[in-house]
Amino acid sequence: MIKLKFKAFEFPANPALIKTELSENIHEEPVFGSSSAVCNISHNAARICCSGSFWGDDRRALAQQLRILRDSAAPGWLFLPDGSCFYAFLSGLVLTDDAKKSCVSYTVSFIEENSGKSSLYDFGFTYAQENENMFDIAFRCKKPVEELMRLNAFENPFSVRCGDKVVLK
Repeated sequence: MIKLKFKAFEFPANPALIKTELSENIHEEPVFGSSSAVCNISHNAARICCSGSFWGDDRRALAQQLRILRDSAAPGWLFLPDGSCFYAFLSGLVLTDDAKKSCVSYTVSFIEENSGKSSLYDFGFTYAQENENMFDIAFRCKKPVEELMRLNAFENPFSVRCGDKVVLK
């Protein structure tokens, strides 16, 4: 299973909720004799919000590591369990220590650093998502399925499992 990771901090278990907000700047102008013309001006910075809990004896130490990450003002790579990644800032952190349940609940938010962003960073690989086969991955990554089969050691296009690393180039 792919785990949420920001910089060098890997969450011991994936958050119960991960919300990713992707939006674009769209411009619409009326066109004489027609309804309107619409064009994409740019991509807005992605916003990612996660919430979950840390359990066990190290729960407070894990929460402290998130505090340290929040205090470091530099962006870093954020890897989501679905295989997507963003170069982002940790923009918000709420921690709730529940001694009765022996857990620390957290809500953490990230905002993508997109100055000069032209496209998503290409790491040369992706991870198979749930119920995907090689044809689905090829379509999602805009690659020929034959090329993906050549680059990877899967027995057939349907032998890919959720979480498998798929080389793209």
